Amino acid sequence: MPQAMANKKVNELIKRNNELRELLTPENKAYYEKILLYMRTYGIFYDDLEIEQQLMMILQDILEAQKNGESAKSFFGKNPKELLDEMKKQLDRPSWKNIFQIIGLVFLISSFFEVVGSFSAPVFKFNLFTILFNGLFSIFVVYVIFKVLHRGIYFERPWPKFVKFLVIWLSASAIFAVFVLFHVLAPKQGEVTISSPFDWLFTLVVLIFVTIYVFFKRKKEYYGSFVFVALMGLFGIFWRLPQTKTIVEEGVLHQTLIILNIVLPLAAYILVERFVIRKSGE
Repeated sequence: MPQAMANKKVNELIKRNNELRELLTPENKAYYEKILLYMRTYGIFYDDLEIEQQLMMILQDILEAQKNGESAKSFFGKNPKELLDEMKKQLDRPSWKNIFQIIGLVFLISSFFEVVGSFSAPVFKFNLFTILFNGLFSIFVVYVIFKVLHRGIYFERPWPKFVKFLVIWLSASAIFAVFVLFHVLAPKQGEVTISSPFDWLFTLVVLIFVTIYVFFKRKKEYYGSFVFVALMGLFGIFWRLPQTKTIVEEGVLHQTLIILNIVLPLAAYILVERFVIRKSGE
């Protein structure tokens, strides 16, 4: 099946799954959503279509049992982990093509946002060594997150909420620290500087490309990131255009714009993401 057709089928199954889950009783819904999370975190390399098809079959079985007055727990057992692990063995093993595609995608996203972060910097420059490290480390982080989520769903002795929060906070802080540390220690030989007027022209070209891509894809999950990138780019162009550069180089306006440059893209991203999530749930 062509990839575009497979992606369309996956999206249709996810949408249908979301609709049918609302028909479950609260107890059955909680039970099934653990199954859903367990299967969707099998790994980042498994075929999404196969997983969504199996999830739909399980959901339909639970709905049928519910009609007959039987709970999901009594139908599939108190702990369905063994059954789900057996189902995993029936999935096609990830192909090297699929593995490299996903690794490449994570690397590309990481590299793209590394460059976006330079849009509004005083000097438009980025370090090739930093991009390489960030991409490889991002792949490792995504892989580990999937593994931890997957194994924690049916963990026999759940941790208290405070311990979970502490572990998540420490892990996130450690990951952030590694990224920052490499930014500081990255060899200067890898630095690439884009000077005026090519700095703002490069930013403009990236913005045009991203706008066209998001417009044609029309995927709601891209909207938050698009707004973030667009605002970062617009601030970057504003800082560097000869007509506006001299206006904001000094004084209160300069300080105000620096604060807005930091706060506004992040705030807009959060607001758009919240709006998209709320609309998706309706």
